[in-house]
Amino acid sequence: VCGYFFSYHLSSGINAEYGGFGDDKCPYVESIALLEDIVVNYLQEITSKAMTMGKKGKITVEDILHLIRHDTKKYNRAKELLISNDDIKKARKFLDEDHYYQSV
Repeated sequence: VCGYFFSYHLSSGINAEYGGFGDDKCPYVESIALLEDIVVNYLQEITSKAMTMGKKGKITVEDILHLIRHDTKKYNRAKELLISNDDIKKARKFLDEDHYYQSV
């Protein structure tokens, strides 16, 4: 992507996902490497497409949602995560305000 070399370190997370989904807790290194390549290629493809949308040189959440809108599972999961993120931000803000008022 854009001529830059990126170092990927997704293998530990992918390894954990194998066990988390009930697969082998010690998968083949080749399997992890293959999944890592698939994930990295997908992310490069999506970000490259997103870079051509909207403001030049900037990727927005709406750009990503637009690109995945036809994949119902990905779209719904992304929306769910965005809602959860908003809820977490609101809870943190509430806790920060509550802590502020208690210390005054």
